[in-house]
Amino acid sequence: MNGLQTPSKFDLRHTESRVVFDICDCSLNKQYSFYKLSKEQAKKFIDRLCYIKKMNWKKFASLPRETGITVEKPNSESFNMIDTQNTSERKLVEKFYFHFRVGKTSTFRIFGYQLNEFFCLTHIDYNGKFHHP
Repeated sequence: MNGLQTPSKFDLRHTESRVVFDICDCSLNKQYSFYKLSKEQAKKFIDRLCYIKKMNWKKFASLPRETGITVEKPNSESFNMIDTQNTSERKLVEKFYFHFRVGKTSTFRIFGYQLNEFFCLTHIDYNGKFHHP
């Protein structure tokens, strides 16, 4: 496997760093962005980010799938969607792509990538329709 197809995983250099959210790469397409969130959804979204930002990457990565993050498989639709939005120069050699749920059993998901201690948000799936049958 060449460096351009590095599998998705966690950047272990930042396991003890607190999770910090960055929205610079968040899609402005209304289908994938903040624009579609209702007031109630926006509150849940902010509450979830506030909860996660108290954790370091090690703790966040060790949460069960229902409350933690799911690693995107290379070349999956979600992986490619995030990769297209990723503006990081390091994406040529490092790809740490994930999504997490806003609620335990919710289909409301947040997609993005890890860049150092940052979780860079790229897409918001407020109704669980992205890449689900």
